[in-house]
Amino acid sequence: MAYVWRYTGTCLKPADLPAGVLDEWETTLKNMSAQIKASLDSKIITPDKFTEYLATPSYQRYADFLATVGAGWDVNMIELKQQVKILASKQAWLDGIADAFVDGYFGARVTSKKDKYKLARFVMGAVGHRPTVGGSYGVWNPVSVGMLLLRGDKRPFTYFDANDTIAPNQAAHEVALDAQLGALITPSIIAKSVQGVMFCKYANEGGKNEAWIDTNIITPFNAKIATLIDACKLSGYTVSYVLDWIQAQTSVNVVAELTAKA
Repeated sequence: MAYVWRYTGTCLKPADLPAGVLDEWETTLKNMSAQIKASLDSKIITPDKFTEYLATPSYQRYADFLATVGAGWDVNMIELKQQVKILASKQAWLDGIADAFVDGYFGARVTSKKDKYKLARFVMGAVGHRPTVGGSYGVWNPVSVGMLLLRGDKRPFTYFDANDTIAPNQAAHEVALDAQLGALITPSIIAKSVQGVMFCKYANEGGKNEAWIDTNIITPFNAKIATLIDACKLSGYTVSYVLDWIQAQTSVNVVAELTAKA
């Protein structure tokens, strides 16, 4: 198919976080312990407040969810069980919060669990890490680059690496999205794309094959993204932004394209 320009970028999962990021996360979270406790105490400080702010909204939304399930489920019993259990747990929840912020327990648990933050590699491999230039962490990675290019931003070209290509060449690049609408919709497309990239990687590492990933992740995610792109493209333009699972490299490619102009 002919096109005006097409960007392709590969979302790699880096082997590790950029230097210092894990320690920075640990220190920042520990320093916020008093703020976290104060925020909880400002709303959920008594059993009655637990019921008002946590238990009641929880079982109300749970009931909405259960209303959509099939007739094979005993919806009333499931809803009742969730409601009475969460109401009965109010004092245990409050006691647990109080215990979490005494004698250094919060800080110790942050340290013991900080390796879980390495899952942020999935996100950073998709969008980049602004302070880091080079390697698997570009200033912008493909999910971000694709959207910036569609909006006419040429800054990403400065940070292209072996995982980024544009055809036929950079000179062919031009804006494809409405300036105001594109700016408004960009966060939604990036968020949905990051979620899709993560789901693909999780599915692959969990043993799912290419056909399963394409059917259950790539196709529905691309359909949602297409709806957003269509809402902000320039009038009369044909524009696409898609995720493409590449089994041979066990990675997602982002393909952003201005196919035709008015």
